[in-house]
Amino acid sequence: MKTLILKTVGMSAYGLQTFDVQRRANHFPTRSAVMGMLGAAMGITRENFNQLYTLSKQLKIAVQVNLSGEKMVDYHTVQYFRSPQGKIQKGVKPTYREYWCDSEHTFAISAENSIIATLTSKVKAPEFTLFQGRKSCPLTRPLFEAVSDHDNPANALKHYGGQGQIFSDVGGDNQVAIVQVRDLITAIPRKYAMRTVYVCGQIAKVQNNKEEMNEPA
Repeated sequence: MKTLILKTVGMSAYGLQTFDVQRRANHFPTRSAVMGMLGAAMGITRENFNQLYTLSKQLKIAVQVNLSGEKMVDYHTVQYFRSPQGKIQKGVKPTYREYWCDSEHTFAISAENSIIATLTSKVKAPEFTLFQGRKSCPLTRPLFEAVSDHDNPANALKHYGGQGQIFSDVGGDNQVAIVQVRDLITAIPRKYAMRTVYVCGQIAKVQNNKEEMNEPA
């Protein structure tokens, strides 16, 4: 197995699943958003959702929040909105959408070598336009960063040397917490399942710093 390393910088809005007036942006990129970005790069359309679902089951994903940035809120109105019961409602509804300005994220995608080779080729020359959560958040730099020999995405990010908490499909070094998030793609379009997210910190680096401070002059 290998791990593909991707990176984004700039305005982002990886939203949480909600039917509320307040469209909140999650504090780390959701798995469904990462899959959407990969699907767009590969040219997978909504009509071929099964391809995206199959790909999702073959990947282990971790994301690192290198820099959260500052939050801003934008006012919108929407027509023919979806109710909490899933029905389309007529009329106009106001919404307030959150964004993170000047954010920075690193992504690690682990899979079999052939899959990583395909993904690498596609993110370098994507089929569709890529964006960071919402269409109003375009990429500001090339998505591709590197390919690693690690088979654990969380540890690949740690080895890559970026700063910030890591949120991973699988446990990694310096795990500090476990949370539940509803962002796992299912076989039904636009229906998401709960998953366990393993949060890894920078404990080892802090310990090393302490050891350096305690060294005799």
